[in-house]
Amino acid sequence: MPNNNLKKTRKAGKILREVKKEIKPKIKIDTPVIEIAEQIENQIKQKGGKPAFPCNISINNLAAHYTPTKNDQTKIQKGDLVKIDIGVHIDGYIADSAFTIDQGNNQKLVEATEKALQKAIETANNGAGTPIKEISSAIEYEIKKRDLQPVVNLTGHGLNQWNTHVNPSIPNIKTNNNHKLKEGQVIAIEPFATNGSGRVKEKGKPEIYSLKNQKTKTRNRKARKLLKTIKKQYKTLPFAKRWLQNKKHKKLDYTLKKLTQQGALRSYAPLYDKQNSKVSQAEHTIIIHKNKAEKIT
Repeated sequence: MPNNNLKKTRKAGKILREVKKEIKPKIKIDTPVIEIAEQIENQIKQKGGKPAFPCNISINNLAAHYTPTKNDQTKIQKGDLVKIDIGVHIDGYIADSAFTIDQGNNQKLVEATEKALQKAIETANNGAGTPIKEISSAIEYEIKKRDLQPVVNLTGHGLNQWNTHVNPSIPNIKTNNNHKLKEGQVIAIEPFATNGSGRVKEKGKPEIYSLKNQKTKTRNRKARKLLKTIKKQYKTLPFAKRWLQNKKHKKLDYTLKKLTQQGALRSYAPLYDKQNSKVSQAEHTIIIHKNKAEKIT
């Protein structure tokens, strides 16, 4: 990745760091989740960036892929384990970071992912040539030594321009993956720990979508209009249904469903571990250099 693009990635990381610092004190019991998400997304824009994906606010056994609906009535409750996942981009160059706020007695879960992330970054700090399985092994060890489970079907991932998930994948458990980090890669490392099954499943209606196939043809006028908006405003980055809920796009649910069925859009249903379990998350974006890893979030 050329240096001028790394500058944009670093700028996205700087904005994300500032937004995290400002929002953490505001995540309190009885706060509506839609209020938190909109504050985060608005602050990103005010600082000169754009959301790389809708702010994810996932509570308790809900692990990922949930963003509030436009009229979401959910409020943070006493005892909740709240995961906030934020993405910022500058001209499509992305920084991605997440943290967990404990409103109950879940500190062991929070500590597990924070320590796993710290050890993973220390391992990656050897720079280009670091085996990915060593990073995964460090994550698994820190989580399991606290008698918790890593979430096996959620992974860290590479970041490219306009693309939030590319190779390499960084599993949260040690695998036989023989790939090594390469100089210039931008990577989001994100351990998930749970006192549940360690495997998440899709459940419920998606509120997040992204453009999957730019060449899809549709005869429906509303669908063509919606695709034009998506391509112009978000390109291939994920977007929230609530971002499009205005007078310009009528029958939005129907149109999104149709475009997903036709393969034009990808939908992201919420991901849950088993009932009554809890999941924590921690995430930073790093840039891989020859002899080190640069943490930018």
